[in-house]
Amino acid sequence: MRTEIHPRFANQPSLDRAEAIVRSCVHCGFCTAVCPTYQLLGDEADSPRGRIVLINDLLETGRVTEVHETHLDRCLTCRSCETHCPSGVAYTDLLDIAKGLMLEPARSKTATLGRDVLLRLLKWQPLMTVGFWLLRRLPTVVRRRFNLPTIRTSARGSGKVGTLPIEREVILLGGCIQSAATPAVNEAAAALLEVAGIGVNSIKREACCGALAYHLGRHDEGRADMRRLIRQIEQAGDTRQPIVSTASGCGISLKSLPKHFEADDPDFTRATAIAARVVDVSELLIGANIAVAPSRVAFHRPCTLKHGQGLGDELAAWLTQCGLTLIPLVNPPGCCGSAGTYSLLQSEMANSLRDRMMTSLTEHAPDVIVTANIGCQLHLSSGTEIPVMHWLELVWQQYQLGLSRG
Repeated sequence: MRTEIHPRFANQPSLDRAEAIVRSCVHCGFCTAVCPTYQLLGDEADSPRGRIVLINDLLETGRVTEVHETHLDRCLTCRSCETHCPSGVAYTDLLDIAKGLMLEPARSKTATLGRDVLLRLLKWQPLMTVGFWLLRRLPTVVRRRFNLPTIRTSARGSGKVGTLPIEREVILLGGCIQSAATPAVNEAAAALLEVAGIGVNSIKREACCGALAYHLGRHDEGRADMRRLIRQIEQAGDTRQPIVSTASGCGISLKSLPKHFEADDPDFTRATAIAARVVDVSELLIGANIAVAPSRVAFHRPCTLKHGQGLGDELAAWLTQCGLTLIPLVNPPGCCGSAGTYSLLQSEMANSLRDRMMTSLTEHAPDVIVTANIGCQLHLSSGTEIPVMHWLELVWQQYQLGLSRG
């Protein structure tokens, strides 16, 4: 596919990259077989191949129409297409570039205002903390009536029981939403890392990783968040310490930091150095000798863990090694429908995908459902009475239970 870039975009630094990605697509259609929105709707425009055609049209005409907005906004950026693409098309990068071109005046004022308000609210940490505190106290009937997530408070305990000597330290990131919605996840992470002989440092008033703004097309704001977090990390201590994320969505954003900066940007080198230190918490705990009380578990692999970071299978094997029974899933669909702000902006589609995922996760009546991303945890919990937890919470809970029995 050849692309004649419209003069309106002549000075955009990312357009050479966009054109190269468009040209790399051979339109084989392998992506349609694994695209959640195409599988749900059967519309070519809601497949990666169809969206690439729409993006090419946007680049050539310089116009953003309702058709562009409708079908590009429906994409979950689950990256399943990238995992299965024989040509290595960097589809997520292309979609990010397109979203940056779809800002005002392309979007309606109502849509722009709504996204701005949503972004401000999600990044307002005190408000999120109070909001989730109230949500945890709502009666079940109210949560079900308004399709709200169920957040259970995990049992806490001492991470010093049976720990090894601390031999190294890491920087543990809290995350914007996770620290407000499920703070017990990071407590469980710190405790389990200590059990494995790893000490934890944290960052006060931690900045957002930038994903919230960037994936809404607010690239400048997203990069500003990234710059703040980069400097906070640099000031946090030893530059050799791994940077640990417990939310797979934040993790893939941090591992991808360099691609959001031009090579001549003064923060490109910093971003590259930071990204090289980022690890998912599972990468540190896999292999640790941690025995837990048994439980029947349905393990949900978030797209950001499976396709974004190429992780999940090793974690599943380790969870089994720890003593948990992982129930085989029946025809698991590609995505749960959370996808950051997607579950709020595309709620009907997100709920349909969630219900499909929940059918698979609950087929064999597990004791608990575990996942590795806060957005997925909240979204899935709104569709079931079965407890939905981060796997860290469950392992820590069952570890303590095993100690009490032993």
